[in-house]
Amino acid sequence: MQMNFIRTTCPFCGTGCSINLVVKDGKVVGSTPYRRSPVNEGKTCQKGTFANELINSEARITTPMIKKGDQLAEASWDEALGVIADKCKGFSGADVAVVASANATNEDVYALKKLAKDVFRTDNFTSIAAVGVDASAGSIEDITNAGCIVAVGNIVESHPVIAGKIANAKKNGAKVIAIDTIYSPMAKMASEFIKAKPGLEAQTVKEAAYAIEGESLVVLYPVGMSNSEGTVAAAAKALADEKGGVFCALPAQSNARGVLDIGVDKTFDLVDGKFKAYYIMGEDLGPLDADFVVVQDSFMSGSAKSADVVLPAAVYAEVDGTIVNAERRIQLMKKAQEPVGESKPNWEIVAEVAAKLGNDFGFESAEAIFTQIYPDITYESLLGEGVQKDAKNAVIVEGAPLAAVSASGDYPFVLTTGPSVWHGFGAAGTMSENCPSLIEAVPAIFVRVNNADAKNLGINTGDMVKVSTEKGAIPVAAMISDDVDEGVIFVPTICIGENCICMLTGGERAIAAKIEKEEA
Repeated sequence: MQMNFIRTTCPFCGTGCSINLVVKDGKVVGSTPYRRSPVNEGKTCQKGTFANELINSEARITTPMIKKGDQLAEASWDEALGVIADKCKGFSGADVAVVASANATNEDVYALKKLAKDVFRTDNFTSIAAVGVDASAGSIEDITNAGCIVAVGNIVESHPVIAGKIANAKKNGAKVIAIDTIYSPMAKMASEFIKAKPGLEAQTVKEAAYAIEGESLVVLYPVGMSNSEGTVAAAAKALADEKGGVFCALPAQSNARGVLDIGVDKTFDLVDGKFKAYYIMGEDLGPLDADFVVVQDSFMSGSAKSADVVLPAAVYAEVDGTIVNAERRIQLMKKAQEPVGESKPNWEIVAEVAAKLGNDFGFESAEAIFTQIYPDITYESLLGEGVQKDAKNAVIVEGAPLAAVSASGDYPFVLTTGPSVWHGFGAAGTMSENCPSLIEAVPAIFVRVNNADAKNLGINTGDMVKVSTEKGAIPVAAMISDDVDEGVIFVPTICIGENCICMLTGGERAIAAKIEKEEA
């Protein structure tokens, strides 16, 4: 028996925690925190603790598949690539949307960008991280040394390790101000809680200047995936600027910062019906109705289930590469085991697709691709604490305007959303869903309902209810809690199984809704 430890970076949120993967006879069997990291200092959250569980999951896609009739069937790599080459020749660049995962490595995303621009000749290239918030200032050390911290959102559940830094700063005398629509764990930690009405988050942030005290202000904003992230982020940055503080956005995905650095920042509606073909790397947009859909993924997402071709991608523990965390720290992803089955690194798959379409990218390794992205930085320089790039001013594109939600008539409640500590902002991926320990803790989407509202509706904790908006309806379990006000319900921004919060919100941060008890 041979055991060793491979240091790598957690694949979940933008904190960038270092972890050790425990490898036994060439297979990952566990993980431990890496204790000398300046980012997480030997601590991990629930997601980081159980990140190893997805690596050798039985749910992994291990062979290419192509649609035959109404079903996906196993195929050879050559057959799958051939179908892609034949079909893609029939689409113009304007017909094709290409989507990059913000949890993929820089090398993967760079390769996909080259496929989109040089092969498909399309400008329709984006990522779930492209929400108009390109913020690259501040550092985790700034949080530790802050005299006043404003948390715009529930950082305790979106970025738990960073919440630990906030708690330490509070113990050292910092004032912590939380702004949220519900009495969240972040609100409970804070020195002062400022409640925002759903839809009025940006206005509430602007009005919070009165509460700021002390020196060394840091304003933190966990970036979600609504169509108004830029609007709230712009208010948070303006508050920091007004008070001479630092604004730092905390991306939901592990490499959202790197994705934006590579230039994947175009925002547009991915599912409005205007695209005839999709090429998706590692994201779940739900079932897609298009002439041709290709999905590279490690698990059968909703998009993969509706695809014409599915290509098996290696997971984070099976690849070498780099990602960039919220404080601009370039860190290594290191290969701990061989890819399972016939799966391959994303960049390698992309290069093979390009080759089948007559384009030789000339990629020899992830390191060789890295030198094209960062010609002045070597892999060797990343081996210790990584390389932290210089700060730059945040560039924020304001999104949809916000207004108080009008709830009445058929939709008498205001539905608001936010992260879950077990799944983060997990609406657009399959990673946490394939970690059994995370699913055991939160096996399905739920709705928080105020005690008084629950009594009026005849609902108890654990009852199945249907939550509906004008955009859709999903069955969920009820959780009774006075953390939400009367007339407000909360559904976490997660996607588990066939249900996703996007079915209800359509990208809105808050929306009018109704809740009905499901009959047994």
